[in-house]
Amino acid sequence: GYGMANRDWEIPNTAETKFRIGSVTKQFTAMSILLLQEAGKLTIYDPICTYIEECPEAWAEVTIEHLLTHTSGIPSLTDFPEYRQFMAVRTTPQATIQRFIDKPLDFQPGAEWYYSNSGYILLGYIIAEVSGQSYQAFLNDNIFEPLALTGTGYDDDRRIIKNRAVGYEN
Repeated sequence: GYGMANRDWEIPNTAETKFRIGSVTKQFTAMSILLLQEAGKLTIYDPICTYIEECPEAWAEVTIEHLLTHTSGIPSLTDFPEYRQFMAVRTTPQATIQRFIDKPLDFQPGAEWYYSNSGYILLGYIIAEVSGQSYQAFLNDNIFEPLALTGTGYDDDRRIIKNRAVGYEN
């Protein structure tokens, strides 16, 4: 590694530095959905309303596959003007979904492609609902531990994680 893991304390990056991987997490989410499909607990062709309580009528045609491929039409909450105000607020998946559940679709499901973080929040929610575990527990039990990914885990800013880098924005 090079650069600083923590600028304030002048701690350099090393091979042991742990980074928050942000949207790279989507690969673990997609793998989790496919593991649940392999176990016969869902299919990617299922409508998401099968798994979401009080699912809006606008989402009736949206499938898990649409969420995985960013073709659902569900607007991405990270594009909302107020996103910066609530992004660091600790919340539940259900409360986060409430921020976009009543928004109109940007396009008909399957008609276009647009990167949607909302879709992956919904996938995480579906993983928890179908598996009966938290998203974090499912990843630990089904990906990280079986594959011996000892340097990989679910980040929680309330825990002290040795060698964790601090994120910065310019």
